[in-house]
Amino acid sequence: MPNKKKLNHLSLRLSVLFLITFLLFSALVFRLGYVQIVKGEEYLNKTESNSVKKVSVVAPRGWIMDRNGEIMVYNEVGFSLVFTLNAALNQNREEIAEKLAPLIDMEQEEIFKKLKEGVAFRPQRIKQELNKDEMARVAEHLHELPGVDIIEDPIREYKYGSVFRSFLGTVKPISAENVDYYLSKGYRMDEMVGTSYIEQQYEEELRGREGVIEVYVDKKQKPIGEPVHTMGQRGNDLVLSIDLTLQKAIEDIIEDTIKRYDIVNEAYFVAMDPNTGEILGMSNSIKTVGTGGFSYAAGSTVKMATVLMGLHEGIVTPQTRINDRPMQIGNLTKRSWKPLGSVNAYEAIQKSSNIYMFNIGLKMANYNNGRYYRKEAFDEAFYYFSQFGLGVKTGIDLPNEYEGYKSNDTRLGLLADYMIGQYHNYTPLQLAQYVSTIANGGYRLQPYLVKEIRRGAPSSNELGQVIMQREPTILNRIDMSEEHIRVVQKGMEMVTASGGGTAAGTFGNFSVKVAGKTGTAQTVKNGKPGLNNTVFVGYAPADNPQIAFACIVPESQKSQSQGQPAHAQIITKKILEVFFGLNKQYEVNVPDDSPDNEVDDIE
Repeated sequence: MPNKKKLNHLSLRLSVLFLITFLLFSALVFRLGYVQIVKGEEYLNKTESNSVKKVSVVAPRGWIMDRNGEIMVYNEVGFSLVFTLNAALNQNREEIAEKLAPLIDMEQEEIFKKLKEGVAFRPQRIKQELNKDEMARVAEHLHELPGVDIIEDPIREYKYGSVFRSFLGTVKPISAENVDYYLSKGYRMDEMVGTSYIEQQYEEELRGREGVIEVYVDKKQKPIGEPVHTMGQRGNDLVLSIDLTLQKAIEDIIEDTIKRYDIVNEAYFVAMDPNTGEILGMSNSIKTVGTGGFSYAAGSTVKMATVLMGLHEGIVTPQTRINDRPMQIGNLTKRSWKPLGSVNAYEAIQKSSNIYMFNIGLKMANYNNGRYYRKEAFDEAFYYFSQFGLGVKTGIDLPNEYEGYKSNDTRLGLLADYMIGQYHNYTPLQLAQYVSTIANGGYRLQPYLVKEIRRGAPSSNELGQVIMQREPTILNRIDMSEEHIRVVQKGMEMVTASGGGTAAGTFGNFSVKVAGKTGTAQTVKNGKPGLNNTVFVGYAPADNPQIAFACIVPESQKSQSQGQPAHAQIITKKILEVFFGLNKQYEVNVPDDSPDNEVDDIE
């Protein structure tokens, strides 16, 4: 039987525990009632009057590197003068502008304009890249300048100066006409964006992920407590397809050749991997890819396309022989650069026969020394030429690519000119894509400059995680058979070989076997004949192509028969020497004022 004394003791403990629980619960109910009923309105007013202001902080853009990971574009730490509009401060913007004008290298009017653009709690840049003197003067007077401050601001730096500079592009503030577009994509009005070439094309990848400063403010917009800062992240890095050493050599060789031979205009060169579409290097000019509407008469370099068209249409066979001598087309007398005698398809390319090409075009038009000819032959020829990329956009990953110049004149004599590259104009990049298509056996590949996109690396001596790796993109396979493609490949090898080739003098003894095609295109200025364009296209090694190329030197030669240097061949030979390691003199030197790849003060 249970002990009565123990039961009484247990009952007492339970009663005490119940009493304590009841008192605590009563106190909690009382407190909740007090908060909700007595203080509820007061706390509600405080909650409604307090708010959080979020201020975006610019994150650095991603780096741009060459194919070997050599950093070409990075962000240096700089300082900017900013103005933050704050209702809690006594900010007379006219007075602030007046006080700032003597302190920085900027007109008072321009300062005031920047101040007027300020938005509450969002730093507005007044001036970027402050120098030390400006910083010192402003710092001394900051107490007189409410809302004005000096902040760290990433500045785009180009490690190798002008090397490939045109295609790297520029970064600028958002222009007035593009404000709506960028605002719709979540940008702030004061952000810097890519405005041309690679910086523009890959803006979304290069743009960093912004940091955020959260500022708690009361009803009067005065800050409460310390700001909360969430760090941003640098944008993704781009790994280009170009080789920096080859790129530097291309630019140096072109500059040296222009000076040595007193060439008035620039020269253009494109190097492309015919197996992938990667751009290995190209002259540092927008005219190379045809942006801005630039294109050139390509001359006889298009003759492989003409021969392949003739072979495919059954107009000629590889062994069809045509006597190369002056011929009459309507009331025009047409000829080659010199009488070449009887030539077949191989020899027509080797010796650059115009007459052979004219015959293909005229037969396409069913012309037989009368008045009748099929004008549809112009469109049919364009169909074939465009399969190689001639006269159409190449698809390169750059904005504003130009298709070249297309004539609409369908006179018979111009059809003959079409066959020898004197009708439409093409860009150097189109010629490189065209010859790459021949080199790889008939596949037109999309050229590209960015081969990888990587996460922003934590330091400058390592690469981030790959998030995109470019694969070769085949745009089309040309209609022509492998057998016919081998015909023009053999003809191109004969162009550079000893024994009658038009480039044998330059490449006959070259240690790497080159397949090529020369061109000398006539130009007209003010209705009169101008200087000729010298053109050279090809690939190497001929039996295992690693590089396809196109070189145009506009208006650089009076006449091919006068023994003047073929400038396009000279430039190409020197560049190929560098590519194949036959010339070690061209090196890339880091500018004295540029950080090396091991420093960690770049963003």
